[in-house]
Amino acid sequence: MTLPILNVEHKCPECGLQKDGFFCSVSEHSLDLFQVTKITNTYPSGSMLFIEGQPANGVYILCQGSVKLYTCSQDGKVVILHIAKPGEILGLSAVVAGGEYEVSAEVIEPCQINYVRRKEFLDLMEKRSDIAMRAVEHLSQQYYDAYDQIRSFGLTNSVAGKLAGLMLSWCRENGNGKSNGAVKLKLPFTHEEIAEMIGTSRETVTRLLKDFRQNELISLKGSDLLIHDPERLRSVVSRPRGSRSRS
Repeated sequence: MTLPILNVEHKCPECGLQKDGFFCSVSEHSLDLFQVTKITNTYPSGSMLFIEGQPANGVYILCQGSVKLYTCSQDGKVVILHIAKPGEILGLSAVVAGGEYEVSAEVIEPCQINYVRRKEFLDLMEKRSDIAMRAVEHLSQQYYDAYDQIRSFGLTNSVAGKLAGLMLSWCRENGNGKSNGAVKLKLPFTHEEIAEMIGTSRETVTRLLKDFRQNELISLKGSDLLIHDPERLRSVVSRPRGSRSRS
């Protein structure tokens, strides 16, 4: 597998990676202040940015790559809570609260990340209202995502429904084309990672993906996932536990 090559951007005011909705979409003056406080680093896959329970010493602004946020039980069971993408800020709620990181953050693919120490970040929020507002917006989005995830999984009776719900969330976030109601997207996660997203085993995910293919809900070739009809997949989410996925 060919790993992506990072073209590292060191100067925030001249960065070509910014998009609407990115944390760094602030005024030029704020970017100038941010530039002198941030530390730019790159991280290979598998690197740990922070670990659940560690003191929250700073925030991490993801410029390129992706990071998984997860929690782990005492017996070693892992649940992936979120896959962070460029433009997101990690560790924000813990830094604002002055506590510990609530989750662990592990790099999935090579990343460029800007790090800002807690005191300096809080100073930026105090001095620059647009930075403070972007922080509020990102905290609100994180709250909404957590609420949506709890609601989706809490109201879903079956593991098949949870997997279908996860795929539908990928449709909303990552779908790169539609044809006759179908949605095409890339599936960059292993069966193990998908299992950790919905709280089940890798074997169950493998079996369910096979069932979905046999019932012509999806086609899967390598990392290319085709969801034939999102409405049919949506019906699996609300189907009672124990029902067959054939429709």
